[in-house]
Amino acid sequence: MKRKDIAILLDEPARTHPKPGKSGCAKPKPGATAGGCAFDGAQIALLPIADVAHIVHGSIACAGNSWDNRGTRSSGPSLYRIGMTTDLTEQDVVMGRSEQRLLHAIRQAIDSYHPAAVFVYNTCVPALIGDDLEAVCKEAQGRWGTPVVPVDGAGFYGTKNLGNRIAGDTMVKYVCSGREPDPLPAGSERPGFKVHDVTLIGEYNIAGELWHVLPLLDELGLRVLCALSGDARFREVQTMHRSEVNMMVCSKAMLNVARKLEAAFGTPWFEGSFYGVKDVSQALRDFARLIGDPDLTKRTERLIAREEARIAAELAPWRERLAGCKALLYTGGVKSWSIIAALQDLGIEVVATGTKKSTGDDKDRIQALMGRDALMIEDGNPRTLLEIVREHQVDVLIAGGRNMYTALKARLPFLDVNQERDFGYAGYTGMLELARQLCLTIESPVWATIRRPPPWVRGSAPEHGVATAPHPVWDAPRAEIVKRRKALSVNPLKASPTIGAALAFLGFRRCIPMLHGSQGCAAFGKVFFVRHFREPIPLQTTAMDQGSAVMGANENLVEGLKTLCQKHAPELIGVPTTGLVETQGTDIRMAVRMFRDQYPQFDAIPVVPVATPDFTGSLESGYALAVAAVIGQLVPRADAAGTRPGRRPRQVNLLVGAQLTPGDLEYLKDLIERFGLHPIVLPDLSDSLDGHLTEQDFSPLTVGGAQVADLAVLGDSAATLVVGASLDAAADLLAERTGVPDVRFPHLMGLAAVDALVTELARISATPVPAQVERQRSQLQDAMLDTHFMLGRSRFALAADADLLVGFSDLLASLGAETVAAVAPTNTPALERVRTAKVEIGDLEDLERTTRERGAEVLIGNSHAAPMAERSGLPLLRAGFPLYDQVGGYQRLWIGYPGTRRTLFDLANILLSLKKGEIRPYHSRLSPKPAREWEAGDMRATYGLKATVMEAA
Repeated sequence: MKRKDIAILLDEPARTHPKPGKSGCAKPKPGATAGGCAFDGAQIALLPIADVAHIVHGSIACAGNSWDNRGTRSSGPSLYRIGMTTDLTEQDVVMGRSEQRLLHAIRQAIDSYHPAAVFVYNTCVPALIGDDLEAVCKEAQGRWGTPVVPVDGAGFYGTKNLGNRIAGDTMVKYVCSGREPDPLPAGSERPGFKVHDVTLIGEYNIAGELWHVLPLLDELGLRVLCALSGDARFREVQTMHRSEVNMMVCSKAMLNVARKLEAAFGTPWFEGSFYGVKDVSQALRDFARLIGDPDLTKRTERLIAREEARIAAELAPWRERLAGCKALLYTGGVKSWSIIAALQDLGIEVVATGTKKSTGDDKDRIQALMGRDALMIEDGNPRTLLEIVREHQVDVLIAGGRNMYTALKARLPFLDVNQERDFGYAGYTGMLELARQLCLTIESPVWATIRRPPPWVRGSAPEHGVATAPHPVWDAPRAEIVKRRKALSVNPLKASPTIGAALAFLGFRRCIPMLHGSQGCAAFGKVFFVRHFREPIPLQTTAMDQGSAVMGANENLVEGLKTLCQKHAPELIGVPTTGLVETQGTDIRMAVRMFRDQYPQFDAIPVVPVATPDFTGSLESGYALAVAAVIGQLVPRADAAGTRPGRRPRQVNLLVGAQLTPGDLEYLKDLIERFGLHPIVLPDLSDSLDGHLTEQDFSPLTVGGAQVADLAVLGDSAATLVVGASLDAAADLLAERTGVPDVRFPHLMGLAAVDALVTELARISATPVPAQVERQRSQLQDAMLDTHFMLGRSRFALAADADLLVGFSDLLASLGAETVAAVAPTNTPALERVRTAKVEIGDLEDLERTTRERGAEVLIGNSHAAPMAERSGLPLLRAGFPLYDQVGGYQRLWIGYPGTRRTLFDLANILLSLKKGEIRPYHSRLSPKPAREWEAGDMRATYGLKATVMEAA
């Protein structure tokens, strides 16, 4: 996108009558930035259009870290939930093959899924190398006859809000006025009852809440031509120009759409909300007022009188329970005032509200509701929010999911009102759900429990560090590796190596990773980790923009490092690179040297750069590269440090792979200590992301983790234990620098693998195996006997990074089970050890196909595999990254005797898939959606997939 086009969108005023110079978007600051990028904003605005194939054109980070994380719902097609990306490789970027790959990807999407249209989202890497997105889309549309729409919102263009505007502008430019609305169903109109066409702009049907509102509009005779974009269809967006009135539901996101439709077609519009009894009634009245139909006005008043009376009676007991409660509301846009109105309807006092994403008009409405002295929060960092909570004795924090764990860590009730939530609060009926959820969190007995001081004095935590060691013999067959053979990656299994490197840095005490790239990379990564760990995640970005992407970003890195050092004084800063800077050709180490030259006062703070472009490798490989970078830069050579292997005979290094959870690491440390040994774990996520409450409300750095100072004494250890073949290169480097002998374990799942570890610990410590460990072993043996009846000859399908894949396949084989399908995101030497005939390099679409072809009975994969498990009618054991749809997955113990025992029990007992309570889809009698879309099985015909793997509509 050209700079002048971006400037036009940025100049869209942030209020109806803007002040001079007022702009809708603030420039991000390197090292102190939160929130998404332009790509994030464009994707989130259009993704709910349910019958469109949404292709992310770029390397894996943009789609791999973000797909299927929205709470929007559809009453028909689920194509919008299928993640699609061109997943550009290094060769595509260097050899100029990305446009051709995109063309093939579009064709694959059309042939495989028969979408109503294809939306192609531009991202940083193809934008930087100059891909002509519009030309490729035009050619594809001409070849195959399906509308193909370019959405040019690369992350470095600007903020998430700019991306919203780009998305809206794209719809007006390419889609609106593409067709006329369908005729009304027979019998819809009668004397005194005329049907009027309306449009909802900025309504995303989060948790299905639009279905609380549509019955009201149907009753009034208001046909919703389109909700842009919740539960929308492409053909509906094409008819928006025929709307009689547009309702602006989220002003700052798509205000430009309402204004352009008014300018082009004379369509009046108003800003309203469906949150709160008064605001729902006002929105209905505004429709009637602007349409000017006297009969509609009478119907509206009758409906409002009936519904307000009904909801008043039903809310009465809830209002009594909530009366006098105080809430801190931290959100933005229309929600900054509409949620206030809803809370006030319930008798709750709102002491402050966030306004970071609010327009001037939004702020005027806030003051009208809360008074001229209303406390409005522009910079709602966690510390500020918690100070307000204490000062005003707040009972509940109401905000988005990113603040959830800040609230919970501060022992404060929390309600999620953003896009990831599972409950709908719109309409009169939605008020009941809002009241129920507020009482559920505020009145929970858990708060009294966790606020009481512990009955004992907490002791000091054990020290932690690093580990490596020699290879035992592992009897493993060689699997055939089937390489990727398609252009379009569908439902990616792969997560970016940049995020993997950040994960490794999160295992060090008082550390903060800063991703060198556009701000969307860090925003997606933070959501990725927050959803998985359910913890506040310290993660920053150099916030590259269009200028630095073209002219060089060394200054961004220098400024970001200076900001972090000045504000937080970390003990370690990790700097993983992204595809953007690697495509640009940045010399990351030279940039760090520039920082050192300019700011020598921060020389004591280690800065570890690591090249992790997201077009090479995966989460596992990025994690391993970061571990190796830490060793290479911070572990001294034995001759220089004066260390000697065995000088500390009770100390062992423990080098652990990305497949191990904080729960696994906690078990490992405990096991090693039972032998009288002191482990130094590298990295130590069990001390930084294990889900524990501290007296410290908020920290911008990691809380706990491996101590950088311990790296200097790794050379004095008796041995190094290495878990995971992905760390072989890091282990080689550590052995070369310290001379400490190592023992390497591909994994620690199953009786044989754990026996090998326990034997090695007994040798190093020269002590007998503790009685408790022997008891755990006998318990595992008993569990193997109990479960082999169920697991023997059972057929499994696995999807994971290589180390976890090898571990599960070995465990299943030890029980007589068969791995009939295995998919890995990237090719590594360890895959040859997977106990299966073939391992495919691919995505979850490949897993779904091979599962069906080979008759698997149980699936093992991350949370992204849940939709395909449901379509396939198969149970799923969730493992790997990310785990976001179950509580406690990050802390799950998989390894050792007790972890293996629990895994066997779970595999034997998997029978049911639990579903979250959902709002029942509503099909409007006036809806322009095709009736056949509602028939069972139609999605199979629409998307060209076999009945056995698709859910009924």
